[in-house]
Amino acid sequence: MSVVFSGRREVVAASRVVFEALVDGKDIWCSVSADALDDQFGNQGRFHADLLRTFEANRVVIEGAATRVLERSGARSVELETADFH
Repeated sequence: MSVVFSGRREVVAASRVVFEALVDGKDIWCSVSADALDDQFGNQGRFHADLLRTFEANRVVIEGAATRVLERSGARSVELETADFH
């Protein structure tokens, strides 16, 4: 399975940062919850800028977790939570 992250990301109303992966050439949207950003990476705010800053600072780890979940799920969309980082 080939997984490439496009770099597109944004914060959605549900306090999640969504980001795009290309899995075997297919666009798959992934997300990480604000709670996971708080618990795992020390995020302390709910403003878009806070969430994006924490996401960007930890992008490699977050994309690694997303890749593992994508491989387990057969390339279905991913909604990362705190437990996905253990």
